[in-house]
Amino acid sequence: ALIAFVLVPLALLSLYPLGVVGEAPQPAVATFAALGEPTMPFVPKATFINSTWFCGGVPNTADQTGGFVIVANTTDAPLVGHLTVYTDTVGVPATEQPFEVPPRDTWEQVLAEVQPDGTYLSAMVEIAGGGGFVEQQANTVAGNAVSPCSNSTSMNWYFADNYTLNGSSEDLVITNPFPDDAILDFTFASNDGTRKPQNLQGFPVPGNSVVVVPEDNLPKDEAVLAVTIAASRGRVVAARAQTYQGERTGYSNTLGSPSLSSEWWFADGENSADVIFERYSIYNPTDKDITVTTDFWGLNDFPEFVGYRTDVVTAGNVLSFTTKDFTGVPEGRHGMTFATEGDASIIVERGITRRAGEGFATTVVMGAPTVFSGYTRWSMAVGTDLAVDNVLVVMNLDFIDGTVAVKALGPGGEVPVPGLEAVPLPKSGIATITIPDQAAALGVPLIVESTQRIVVERLLPRGGELRGRSGSLALPG
Repeated sequence: ALIAFVLVPLALLSLYPLGVVGEAPQPAVATFAALGEPTMPFVPKATFINSTWFCGGVPNTADQTGGFVIVANTTDAPLVGHLTVYTDTVGVPATEQPFEVPPRDTWEQVLAEVQPDGTYLSAMVEIAGGGGFVEQQANTVAGNAVSPCSNSTSMNWYFADNYTLNGSSEDLVITNPFPDDAILDFTFASNDGTRKPQNLQGFPVPGNSVVVVPEDNLPKDEAVLAVTIAASRGRVVAARAQTYQGERTGYSNTLGSPSLSSEWWFADGENSADVIFERYSIYNPTDKDITVTTDFWGLNDFPEFVGYRTDVVTAGNVLSFTTKDFTGVPEGRHGMTFATEGDASIIVERGITRRAGEGFATTVVMGAPTVFSGYTRWSMAVGTDLAVDNVLVVMNLDFIDGTVAVKALGPGGEVPVPGLEAVPLPKSGIATITIPDQAAALGVPLIVESTQRIVVERLLPRGGELRGRSGSLALPG
């Protein structure tokens, strides 16, 4: 019988394998089970019979779009596994292939080379014995976007910052890696209230396939739009791809959050001439009003600045504001935290637009939830190919000064990057880190370790000749 596991953090620092074992007279289709609420992607540290990662999906069209998955192996032994690629072309089955990742190395696969059919392709990566971690990169003419792959499927997925204004396009990309159909219900929240379009209730997603929600079914001309995707049958993976126009520009590809959280943490905030706007969207998909306190982080040298606000986010609605709504925000970097009263839970995303050459570029990032607030180590399979400044933004969650070390994965294992062995990290502060022009530090996985609890975001070049950065959260662990 085939045994498969999905990994979920059951406590801040305690990760346990969870599984389902069954017997059948013939080879069984892989099944995945999770005892406990799924969360955003993390790097598991236990030993498992099998670990499974689900990648949200990349475009696959003729206009220079595509993407790949990458598996990073930080161990001293090879990793072997199995890649399954799903397509949104009706009637085309999933395509499979085995892979092997050498010790202290990576394995990368362009999805269109495995499955050429379809406008969107997604992937399931199974690793025998666990170990390693997986990310995807989507490549488009509007920019590239990196996203960690999910540790699990879920019955629920949430997005707080969807944008369909000024001709901007959005694709909700749903993957069903199981043989049976999934049935989904969609709920949208905006400044006009909550909507449940009839044609998106009981929405079917065939087994072993990708479905892209038709764009003409989504609300139009919305600057603030939140989404709940709830499965009445089955479990899926949900991602969002956006190509921006108007006051936003560029491209983002983001995995949704499979769960709510009472706290959210953001490292990459900034008040400077390069920042056009920094917007936060708070989504309350529950049936009760929730009080949320927002607080700036990392501004210890400005005690006169009033950097907090309290809002009531009504049941089922989304609230959005920019940092321009605060008076006297100090110049420079800052983080942002969101906390609810009691155990009430929400979703928070940040959209930030910065100048990029003669134009500007927007990137949207989901914050780090409460369950990630206990980590001192963060990892990324996709680092930077270019030696540029401010690639890493590190937020110190503790009220104690600390240091940060950046390591690069290579033939010798995790090796400290020269000059980045002990970067100062002020108490409850923010540090930005430039990756130097050293071959061993470029185009390889990066690991960030600290003496204190941290949150790490990365700002990668957008690709090609495009100026500006694409932001994403690293993986804790």
